[in-house]
Amino acid sequence: MLYTLITGASKGIGKAFALECAQRGMNLILVARSGHLLEELSTELSAKFQVNVRTHTADLLDHAVQRKIFAWINENGFEVNMLINNAGMGYYGKFEQQPLEKHLEVLHLNVDAQIRMAHEFLNASNPNQKRYLLNTVSTGAFQPVPYMAVYCATKAFMLSFSRALRFELRKQSVNVTALCPGGTETDFFTPAQMDGVAEKNALFMMKADKVAKAGLDGLLSNKAVVIPGWYNQIGAFAARHAPQGIVVSQASSFFKPD
Repeated sequence: MLYTLITGASKGIGKAFALECAQRGMNLILVARSGHLLEELSTELSAKFQVNVRTHTADLLDHAVQRKIFAWINENGFEVNMLINNAGMGYYGKFEQQPLEKHLEVLHLNVDAQIRMAHEFLNASNPNQKRYLLNTVSTGAFQPVPYMAVYCATKAFMLSFSRALRFELRKQSVNVTALCPGGTETDFFTPAQMDGVAEKNALFMMKADKVAKAGLDGLLSNKAVVIPGWYNQIGAFAARHAPQGIVVSQASSFFKPD
């Protein structure tokens, strides 16, 4: 029996991925810090879609937890052929005015934890089985964004990593996709202290289920990069081709604190 492993699965895009995968008959291993939310989601998906759902409560900010997750998977005899590497976080405001610890948490969860998950997955999964790896990135990967400097730098890193890893694995049976959503209707903005930014950009927000569907479709069809929403695609194109001074200035206008 094959399983899809989803991190950050209790809320937002991760929860939307769980729903989308379950609708397609995929068995799931759901990982997040919120154990009670995982159990509620597991009960819902198992009953509604008749798929096998396992949950594992873990804090991916723990440097050793990725190895522990895959040790638990191995001990239980679960075979994982798809990793949706989704857990992430952001923090908003002028760099020097925010706690250094918050910046380092963003760096660790968005980069270090995702790389550790990908490495464990590729080494633990069956090389003779078709495998799938999706990294949830962001349109923030395409340009520097003032007031979210660390967050967008981590996303640029993960986009570069995903593209390079895809090339390394091109002769193996592994799909690697970077999902780069723009603003999405999730609870990301409140802990990131970005409610005001979300309100200013409400017109361009996408539903999490649309983002998850686009990401899963892209992964299964082996797309390198998926950017859901035509306005996000235009923005990413402009960010890559316009003068960088203009790009940074324009990004600042969207994210400047009130």
